[in-house]
Amino acid sequence: MQLLTQQQINELLNSDELHITPLLDREVQIREVGIDLRLGTHFKVSVQSKEPVIGLSDLPMETFFQDAYKKFGDSFILYPHQLVLASSFEYIKLPKNIMGLLFSRSSLNRLGIKIASVIQPGFAGSLTVELTNPGENGIRLQTGMRMIQLLLYEIQSNEDYELISAKYVGNITPVLSQINSDKDFEILKII
Repeated sequence: MQLLTQQQINELLNSDELHITPLLDREVQIREVGIDLRLGTHFKVSVQSKEPVIGLSDLPMETFFQDAYKKFGDSFILYPHQLVLASSFEYIKLPKNIMGLLFSRSSLNRLGIKIASVIQPGFAGSLTVELTNPGENGIRLQTGMRMIQLLLYEIQSNEDYELISAKYVGNITPVLSQINSDKDFEILKII
């Protein structure tokens, strides 16, 4: 795998092979070896429910979350020990030979927010990011702020990668975990 540089990213954007829209400030957002993406306006906020556990269960994931919407530029408080699913403001579409790694920007790491995720080649949609606050103080965020670093890697292969069974493609809002739809759990029930 080869990490793409600013020049290579711009070439992909100019050739229309890579789509990222809207880029509000291309000169600021396209970095030396990555792209800064902005915090969107739709959130799924974890809430305490009467149910004792979240995860593998027959309960719908919506039982444990509520939707929250903010206007672009509004503040959003990430409270201590809270989980919030947010989406990127940008919609992206990766070529079939490019994969991405997501990380929180260094300034946010220093507040305690850690983001890490893999974006499969050929992905299209807004990215869902998991925000957690391990600290004791609330963290004020602002919708539209640059929050996520997307690093792009070219896959060295003779074939384009095909998304066959991806669960999280084509979304424009944050998507809850779909762990209960993993096929390996059906196999484990039989064993």
